[in-house]
Amino acid sequence: MGLRIRDLPRPPGMPVTPFPVGNAADRSVLSGLIAMIENNPAFCNRGVLPEEQERCYRAVVDAQHLIVGTAELLPPDAPALDLLAAMRCACRKYIIEAEAWDRRTGRRFQIPTFVFYQLLGAFRELLGMHVWRLGEAYDIEIEGRLNMIFPGASD
Repeated sequence: MGLRIRDLPRPPGMPVTPFPVGNAADRSVLSGLIAMIENNPAFCNRGVLPEEQERCYRAVVDAQHLIVGTAELLPPDAPALDLLAAMRCACRKYIIEAEAWDRRTGRRFQIPTFVFYQLLGAFRELLGMHVWRLGEAYDIEIEGRLNMIFPGASD
C-alpha cells in the first residue's frame, strides 16, 4: 500500500501546488516516472558510496531521458510540463557539475567524496521537491522510501 502525498505533513515553507488534479491518463504516465525514481537506489538510498559515482551519474542521465520521454507522452497543455522541465534542469545541473569535475581532474568519476555527497544531496533535494509537487497535483501514491528525498526529510 502506498502513501498519498496529500496525506503527508507539509514541510514548512512548501507552497501548495497551484494546479488541480490532472486526468487519469496523465496520472498514469507520471506514476511510471515516479516509480522509476522510487526504485532507483541512487536516488532513494542512504547507503550510496563514493565509489558509486559512475552508477549515480548514469542513473541521473537515464532519469533525464525518462523525464524527456514522459514529457513527450503528455499533451502540450499539461500543467506537469513545467515541473518536468524543472526536473530535467536538476538532472542537467548534476551532469554539468560532474563533468566539470571530470575535466578538472582529468579522470572520470573521481569527484572528492565531500563534493560528491553535496552534489548528490542537492540533486535529491531538487528532485524531491518536484516529485512532491507532481504527486500532490496528480494525487499519486508513492512508496515510503521515496519520502527521504522530500523537502524537510530528516537525515
